[in-house]
Order: sequence, then structure tokens, then C-alpha cells
Amino acid sequence: MKQGLNEQLALLRYPQGTQICLGIGQRRLTNRELKELELVLLSHGVYLLDIVDVEEDPSKDKPLIDNMPHYRETMLLCRNIRSGQKLACRGNIVILGDVNPGAEVVAGGNIIVMGCLRGMAHAGALGDQNAVISAYRLRPTQLRIADHITRPPDNEVFTARNPELARIRDDRVVIEKLKI
Repeated sequence: MKQGLNEQLALLRYPQGTQICLGIGQRRLTNRELKELELVLLSHGVYLLDIVDVEEDPSKDKPLIDNMPHYRETMLLCRNIRSGQKLACRGNIVILGDVNPGAEVVAGGNIIVMGCLRGMAHAGALGDQNAVISAYRLRPTQLRIADHITRPPDNEVFTARNPELARIRDDRVVIEKLKI
């Protein structure tokens, strides 16, 4: 576990002082493992804000889940992400709340915000070109999908009233209205 975490932290290069919520799946950590985890994170300048575990639903079809790489780990947060906070997950992130300016959300998979996204969002952070970013109101300071980066024009007036979806098309990030 330590080696894998060290590799991930080195790859993602978090800024000093970053606070994260860590998704651990179904794994149960002992107090000793938790202390070791915190020490590894601190050695990279990262602070553990919360640990999120996911209980497996036995009624789900395992082969279907195993064939979907990012659906094995999905972090669900029911709160706003404030300025200065950074949230990261190897899989998908679903936020029931807003992402405020100055906040950062980084996911190896998709990012879904059931609110207003006004901070920075990076989906497909581990290189997934098929990752998407969706929000009820998409007003980001910056969007990143895999190695593509975009930001809104300085004087853009936002008029969209429908949820929007950002994805890579023709080697650039495009924003589409989400038809529900």
C-alpha cells in the first residue's frame, strides 16, 4: 500500500499543504496503518482531511464493474468544496454541492458536480482521454481533461441554464449542453 501511494503522490505532484479525502474502497485500516498512511502523505506535504470507504453492493454484477476501470472507485461528497481545498481521487468524483473559486478537484476518472463548478477541475488526471466533467452550472477558472487544459475567456457572459458537459473532441476540450 505504501509503495503504491508514494507512486501516486509523486505522479500527481500536489502543492505543499494540499488537503485530500482518500477513497480506500472496502479496505479496513488498523490504527497503525492509518498512522503510516498519514506519515506517507505528510512526507509529500499532503494532509488527510477524510477517509472515504465504499461498501460493495452484493447485488451488483461484478464482471460488469470490473470492466469499467473508474467505476470501481467513486467518491461521493455531500458538501461544498471551499477555496483553498483540494480534493483528489483515483476514480470518479461526484459532488453534491458547489466547487468554489480557488478550490481544486482532481480525478483519475470523471467529475460530476451537482451544483456550480467555479473552481479548477481536472478529470482524467492519470491520462484518461475519455473522462468528462459535468456540472449544473459550469463556470470554472480552469478545466483540464487528461493533458488538455482550457479556461473561459476573460469577458465571457454565462447564459446557459442547462447542465453542461466538458469532454475532448477533435483533440480539444469542448463544452456541450447536457440534454436530460
